[in-house]
Amino acid sequence: MTIPGALLWIVGYCTVFALLWAWGLVWILERKEKKYLQGSLSFTDAFLAGSFFLIAVYISNIIVLLRWQRFGIFYNIALVTALAGFMLYKETEYKTRAAMRNRRLRAEVRLLEFHLTKDASNAAYYERLSELYEQLGEKRAALDTARLGAKLEPTVRNSWRVKRLEDGQ
Repeated sequence: MTIPGALLWIVGYCTVFALLWAWGLVWILERKEKKYLQGSLSFTDAFLAGSFFLIAVYISNIIVLLRWQRFGIFYNIALVTALAGFMLYKETEYKTRAAMRNRRLRAEVRLLEFHLTKDASNAAYYERLSELYEQLGEKRAALDTARLGAKLEPTVRNSWRVKRLEDGQ
């Protein structure tokens, strides 16, 4: 292979590898918001991190492939392994935060249910309990408590909440 042909292959390979690697990084960072509903990182922030690492991986990959051709594959394997390790770390962190969030919400549900045994005519308790059930993914319980809250206090807000929950099922 001639020098210009090899250089063209190296630049093309480095471009594709860096784009895929940066896309993987952005996907890992955005997964927090989409899957676990812990949205604290916007697409702009993830894109900025991805852009920085796109340039860093692209330039370092070209340098490694031009300078030490035999070690290029090991460098790329190390980069992919680092990305996989980062993904496992973030996934564990997201699952831990989701479990802590669910535990906190369950504790609030238990507290509200306790207070409802003391004061069963408080519509605000039913409204908040309905919101908590919805956040926990228990749509049927959320709808039932929203209906009780709307029966006790027939305001527009409570009736809209019941209608929204009925449409969501």
